[in-house]
Amino acid sequence: EMNKYRSWCSLLFGYDWVGIPLVYTQVVTLAVYTFFFACLIGRQFLDTDQGYQGHDLDIYIPIFTLLQFFFYAGWLKV
Repeated sequence: EMNKYRSWCSLLFGYDWVGIPLVYTQVVTLAVYTFFFACLIGRQFLDTDQGYQGHDLDIYIPIFTLLQFFFYAGWLKV
């Protein structure tokens, strides 16, 4: 049973030797930064001086967008 476990570990170790081409990493990096640039533009709050009904300003910093950015940027670095 230990030999079976060892063979599975060596199989997983073999997958580590396969490199990911640089272009895939660059495409993913560009996609993540483009997505969050669009989020910064799209998730902005309305101007409260204009008097839009039902759209009161509740927070100044988009907390969930920042958390999402930290998650994806951290995941990108792994």
